[in-house]
Amino acid sequence: MFSFKPQKKRNRSLLYKVSAWLHLWLGLLSGIVVFIVSITGAIYTFKDEIRTLIEPFQTVEVPQDATMLPPSQLSNAVQDAYDYPSVWGVHYRGEGKSAVVPYYSDPSEYQVGYVNPYTAEPLHNRYLDGDFFRFILGGHYNLWLPRWIGKPVVAYGTLIFVILLISGLVLWWPKRWSMRYLKKGLKISWKSSWRRINLDLHNVVGFYALLIALILGLTGMVYGMSWFKTAVYWTGSGGEFPSQERVTSDTTLVASSDARPDQDRLYDNLLQSGFNTEDSQVWFFYPRGKEGVWDVQVNPNLHNRYLQRSTYYEQHSLKQLRKDPTFSEANGGEQLSRLNYDLHIGAIGGIWTKIIAFLACIVSASLPISGFIFWYDRERRKSKRDKQKRAKPWKRSGGKKRREPKPVS
Repeated sequence: MFSFKPQKKRNRSLLYKVSAWLHLWLGLLSGIVVFIVSITGAIYTFKDEIRTLIEPFQTVEVPQDATMLPPSQLSNAVQDAYDYPSVWGVHYRGEGKSAVVPYYSDPSEYQVGYVNPYTAEPLHNRYLDGDFFRFILGGHYNLWLPRWIGKPVVAYGTLIFVILLISGLVLWWPKRWSMRYLKKGLKISWKSSWRRINLDLHNVVGFYALLIALILGLTGMVYGMSWFKTAVYWTGSGGEFPSQERVTSDTTLVASSDARPDQDRLYDNLLQSGFNTEDSQVWFFYPRGKEGVWDVQVNPNLHNRYLQRSTYYEQHSLKQLRKDPTFSEANGGEQLSRLNYDLHIGAIGGIWTKIIAFLACIVSASLPISGFIFWYDRERRKSKRDKQKRAKPWKRSGGKKRREPKPVS
């Protein structure tokens, strides 16, 4: 008659074993990339708030009954003050904010001028190559390596991080859905040993941050992988691909007889249409090259980008060539594309979602550290035990050396 005894160790499923293997080796492979990308992302989350706090030229006094000056006056003031050979555009950032006038000819010459939009007084010239947040963005985007090397490393490191999050959820999944097992997965045992606390910081805190970290990882992959960006658009739009049509100007057309600068005419048309630059953001991007077009981007929201849309004008006649649909009119793929930036930096719901994104980045940066500590400590103790067994096999027999039987003659 057979007697069945309960097994001491529960047999793990194939999914669990594969997830454990992937989680270990992919984590060791991508740990340093995940740490750098996460910690730089945490710093970059509050870029605008930090700059407003420590840089006085970010804000200006609003004169009574004053209106914002047209873009030509602002760009000319910056060009004269800082000796720009040309400018790239003008950015109105809303009431009480300085306007931004960028210039660059190549990556070594990238400058941004800040100007009072009410008085055209130049306030500051920033060289972006030496800017702190530009440095942080370089680490976040390409690990401070040449872009052709760093960008794919970050992109596929982020893909590995997404796989780690999914495999981590499989490893976290309770053996049984009872209060006892749920408590282990949802609560840190602060009174236990440092090893248990480290493991809980990896498992429990990682579980709480999993959903936000997954959103940050997937939206980051959109910036690093063109195939993934296309796949997201195709899925959201129901099988459509993003348009590759480029808007160009007709070089045979001649300019209008209106003596006003073209950007000022576009600015006046915008005001006459009822658009208010005081509580909105407006970008005037200048034409580049003979076939370049005027790109006027408007956004009725001062904090999010997903409502922003462009209108393109022919550079000679200022004829409207194309106008992007509003967010509600766009297809699902276009909506996902517009939402991507706000979701990635946590700005989608204001300051509170930024705080949540910041905390998720901190947790993501800690996961490679706590995971490596757990693995290294386990391997060290295992190596120590194996060494002791090889050196002192007599310990197995209660501390006494076993005598070998004498051969029978």
